[in-house]
Amino acid sequence: MKFLGLAICLGIITGAVVTVGIHLFFDINSLVFVLGGATGFLVMKNDPEKHLANFGEGAVYFGWLGTLIGLISIAGDRFSAWGDVDKMGPALAVAMLTILYGYSIKLITIALAKDLKPVKE
Repeated sequence: MKFLGLAICLGIITGAVVTVGIHLFFDINSLVFVLGGATGFLVMKNDPEKHLANFGEGAVYFGWLGTLIGLISIAGDRFSAWGDVDKMGPALAVAMLTILYGYSIKLITIALAKDLKPVKE
């Protein structure tokens, strides 16, 4: 049932992405940032029984951190986008992609992770 639920969730996300325009949802730097951060978080937690769960949790953390870094870059006028409407929209969209990537990875890790049963004492 977990995989059916995952397929439904990913299907809804894919449907929305295709409707809006799939080209808007690809940014390699954002993906590398989230995957790299999730890997670092996994290594930092060092809990072999929860590798997938920790990877998903790290992906969400780094999704939010990536968005904050993107927003700071925009507000700090790093890319000369501040105040230029033609540049602000795409810059904000890229900044928010890391959140989408983080939560999408989290959904997948939830479906793939083993359900841990509480230990009876």
